[in-house]
Amino acid sequence: MPVTNFPNGLTMDTTKYISIASGSTIPVTGASGYNPGCKFILSSASLGKNIEWVNQGSATSCLFVPSGAGFGYGFAWAGGPVDCVNGETATQYAVDGNVGLADICFAAHQVSDDNDQIIGVACAESTAPGEQNSLLITASADPLTAHDYVYAGLKNKCVPKFDVFAAGTHTTVGGAAAEAITITGAKAGDLAFVCLGSTDDTDTISDSICTTDTLTVTLSADPSTTHSIHYVILRERGTFKPSHYVAYAGQHTCVGGDATEVATVTGVLSDDIIMSVIEDATSGATNILKVVPTTNTVTWTFNADPTVGHLINYAVLRAY
Repeated sequence: MPVTNFPNGLTMDTTKYISIASGSTIPVTGASGYNPGCKFILSSASLGKNIEWVNQGSATSCLFVPSGAGFGYGFAWAGGPVDCVNGETATQYAVDGNVGLADICFAAHQVSDDNDQIIGVACAESTAPGEQNSLLITASADPLTAHDYVYAGLKNKCVPKFDVFAAGTHTTVGGAAAEAITITGAKAGDLAFVCLGSTDDTDTISDSICTTDTLTVTLSADPSTTHSIHYVILRERGTFKPSHYVAYAGQHTCVGGDATEVATVTGVLSDDIIMSVIEDATSGATNILKVVPTTNTVTWTFNADPTVGHLINYAVLRAY
């Protein structure tokens, strides 16, 4: 069986197509010359980029998808929608995944009939022998059964189960409380997480949901053209090439004193995309109005002083 050297790979069968390759850039989807199952090693992998990729396409039209662990944080578990429970502001959910108390977790409304906010998302320790840890989501008011949540959790140096299908920042067009964002390839069942990147008032996000080629974000009022929305769409890995990776993730402890909180996150860029939620619900009805990345810094603005000690979960997404 002949073995032929190529500039960036080897062929290991008589097809003369590449079966093992490496490089600083993942092959463009649709490129030819890579055997199905070809392994590609991303030599420039750093931060949260995935190291190993596999061609799930054909020899004439490749599709490289990530395989194995990445350098940094990845979405180890995600899911929903899950129904809220009538009678309580906080609901505890058993999720499909190995939830660790150090995981960085997120939640969002997929369905809502009002402007209630999520004011706490935390991993909760199991109190029964043999049971998994769970996810505790707290709303600003009893959400009844008219609300549904989606959720996600990050682990460091894991093999992710979910990847980022799309992420970006949308400038609102206004005219109605609902903003329809065109995202080619989006579909029902994708998990959407959104937050405001800019605002000139106290509008909040009520819910967000994916349908065919569209992400619809509903705000508490018409946002006019003065707001922007950070969005991140997750999908189970294995059928698509991710658009973004998690460059940084962590938890900020509020210092209080006013409605603005600033965290130094060395390496953050102004065009990164931010996911963020409040982890602890002890801040009452305090909610995040917007989150803004600038060089080496993430800045949150709340509707009120979050006071000392409250915790904010964040993930910084960057394009591959």
